[in-house]
This record gives sequence, structure tokens and C-alpha cells, in this order.
Amino acid sequence: MKGIINRRKILYWLYLFFIVFIGLEIFLQIFNPFHFRLKGDNILLPINQKTTIHNRINPRLDKTIINTRNSLGFRGPDTPGTFKNDLTIITVGGSTTECKFLNDSDTWSFYLGKFLEKDFQKVWVNNAGLDGHSTFGHQVLLQDHIVKIKPKMILFLIGINDIENDQPTFHDKLNNRKSFPDFKHYLYNNSEVVNLFVNAVRGWKAQRFNNTTHSLELPVQGNNLILADSIVESALKMQEKYLINYTKRIVQLIDTCRRYAIEPVFITQPNLYGEGIDSLTNANLATARLGGNINGSLMWQILQVYNMRTKEVCNRNSVNVIDLAQHMPKNSWYYYDKSHYTKEGSRKVAEIITFYLAGILQAKFPEYRLAH
Repeated sequence: MKGIINRRKILYWLYLFFIVFIGLEIFLQIFNPFHFRLKGDNILLPINQKTTIHNRINPRLDKTIINTRNSLGFRGPDTPGTFKNDLTIITVGGSTTECKFLNDSDTWSFYLGKFLEKDFQKVWVNNAGLDGHSTFGHQVLLQDHIVKIKPKMILFLIGINDIENDQPTFHDKLNNRKSFPDFKHYLYNNSEVVNLFVNAVRGWKAQRFNNTTHSLELPVQGNNLILADSIVESALKMQEKYLINYTKRIVQLIDTCRRYAIEPVFITQPNLYGEGIDSLTNANLATARLGGNINGSLMWQILQVYNMRTKEVCNRNSVNVIDLAQHMPKNSWYYYDKSHYTKEGSRKVAEIITFYLAGILQAKFPEYRLAH
């Protein structure tokens, strides 16, 4: 008798679970108040959203940060009615392109648009950077969204998020809609309830590791790490197996752009660390300890391996590349951690890119050049 009662209880709770699950699923399918960036493995952009970030600890950033998304889900002005006739440019990258913790008018993409307007007419620049994205995500974003509006040019700032990023995982291969290898992944891509749970976990992790309430992560004078040559050589050699597929992903981005008559331009990834003495902290940017068995010099050498590969692939495919990594000063005045820019750094990035991009635009789109 006791066994029958227990089975009835289990069946009752299973019945209750499915009723609640189905009811919540129907509700969320009709009205979903949550705005997540990912649904399964497809990118859902935050359309017409305004986020206010309150910064209470990082003095290098504004106390109140406004992050606005337009009707495309990007940062920047909405699509003009004259879009097809304008000089339209979209910037693509990870967090160093999105500039999440900078106000809308302080991102390097915003500055870039303003600087270009001095020499070119009908300029429209939008920021499609997405925190954490690598070239895997850039390809999905390209296919899901950007090729549909066909800007004249895309700027890809890549490198840091592709370090030791191996070939696509099982989830990375689920780029095409309605392509589900099993029932679990069908639910993963289609169920609003499952999507709510997955994104809640993602959001919790993001809050732990990616917000302005954490330390500035600037170099500290005297906190040094000297590495043996053998350790450096081993770490650099390890990158070789990742570069093969990194190369393929860059080529894929180039091919996709050209298929839709979009001009790609790649930008190498800068970093605070590597060499010299930081003028603000007096820390040695080569020997500064970055955690674990890595210092500033090794971090920079590893990143440069990917930057060099970016340049090599672009040169082989006759694609323009702007070597921001070489021209961006190594000074914590421009960075609030090893990779992300302060307002001053963002403006400096835009100045460097503008200088080299102006020549590319003059050659590719001379009809937009202003007569001075």
C-alpha cells in the first residue's frame, strides 16, 4: 500500500511539473518580458533597449553608464532611409568593440563615425560588438543579421577571444536554424522555459566575472614574474594547433562578406601588457604577473601570434588590415584592465583607426570623399 501511495505522489508531482512547464511555455511564447541575447545557439539581438549601469567602484569609468540599442540591436544611430546610398560601416568584435562599460557617445565606434564625417559624407557607423564573441560568433552574427542589411563595410576587431579557442564544439555547429541533432538540442533552441533557465545561469556567471564591481586589474609595481625561456617557448608552440582553424574562420568571414558585396577590413587586437614601464603605475608591463604562470610579456607574445596570423591571412586574400596592436600606446591611461579601454583609450583607438581607414575608404569609395 505504501508503495502505491509513493508512486501516486511521484506521478502527481510529474503531472504538476508538466502542467506548470506547459503553461509557462505558452505564456512565454506569447509574452516574454525577458530580453536575452541568445536563444539556444542563435543570436537574438536586444532591439530598442536602453540599459543603465551604475558604477560604484571603478573611478576610471563614469558613475552612470547608458548603453542603448537601436532597432537593429546595435549601438549607434538607427538605419537611415537613404541606407543604400550612404557610406554604411558596422564594427564587429567582442567586448573591446562593444565597450559595454562606456557611454554610447564614448565607444570607439561612435568616435570613428564622428571623425570620418570630417572627410566623408553620408557616414553611418553602427557598433555590433557582443561581449565574449570570437570569430565563431562573428560568423553567426554575419549570417543571421548583418548580411540582410548589407552595409558597405565591416570592421572586424579580433584576436583576444580566439586565443586557444579550438575547433567548433557540438554547440558551435548548431548555427543553422532548425538544425537539431537530438531532442535535447531541439528543446535548447525552441523552448522558452529552457531558454529562460539557460540564460539565467549565463547571466549569473556574467555577473560574477564581468562587471564594474570587480578590481581594476591594473598592473601593480613590484608584482613581477620572470619566466624561463622553456615555459615561453612551450606556451607559444601550443598555439599552433589552434591557428589552423582560426585561419579557416577568418577566411570564412572574408568569403561571406565578399559573397554579399561587403568590404571587410580587419583590425589587430591591442593589449596593455607586453613591454615598457607604465607611466601611471610605474609597473613593468613585461614582467607584471597576470595570474597563474603567465606575465605581461608572454600574454603579449601569445596575442601577437594571433595578430600575425590575422595579417598573414588578410594579405593572402587581398584584404585590408589595420595593425591597431602595433600603434596603440601601452599605457594604463588608455585601459582600465589588460584589454578594455577607458574613455581616453576609446578615443585613441578611433583616432588610429580613422587615420588608416580614411585611405582605404578613399580607394574603395572615393565618391563619398568631401572636397576641402
